[in-house]
Amino acid sequence: MNKKVINIINEKKDIDYEVKDNEFLLINCYYSNMDNMNINLIIHNDSRVIINYSGINKKDVNINIHGDILGNNNFVLTRFRAYGEYKCANVNVSFKSQKGTLNNDINENLKAINEDGEIMFMPVLLVDTNEINAEHNATIGGFNKDDLFYLKSKGLSEDNAISLLKKSFMFNIFDEDFKNLIERS
Repeated sequence: MNKKVINIINEKKDIDYEVKDNEFLLINCYYSNMDNMNINLIIHNDSRVIINYSGINKKDVNINIHGDILGNNNFVLTRFRAYGEYKCANVNVSFKSQKGTLNNDINENLKAINEDGEIMFMPVLLVDTNEINAEHNATIGGFNKDDLFYLKSKGLSEDNAISLLKKSFMFNIFDEDFKNLIERS
């Protein structure tokens, strides 16, 4: 299986990519200040696609992630994490599995912590076949008060405890190599 990795850290960049047969595509995006972004994919046969997007929202933004699945036996996973500090983030995640395709697996996992901003998720799965496993979940909430209490009981200030929880939430979708790239940037 051919492997392609796209790593983006704090760079305004759209992605248009055609995933060929038997290809593994990993997209990692991290933004300390989210910006408008579009990811558009065309997915053929026997491929794996993983999209990891994490960012802090400080201004009005639109994030669009879209994929057309034209072939069979594909696995697609989108993991999105947002921390809303200010303004509004509109997040549209949509994948379409074309009629007649077989054995595709599409998963959308969208989570946000909202401080003083507004985050709107619009997860869409357009399925024109019965031969698919498709699921999505979206959660918007705050920090677990028990976790915050526990960290404070260990001597961390509230600000440091929140910072640690925020970093853990934002980075938990990435592998160690990408986390190291973020730390060095």
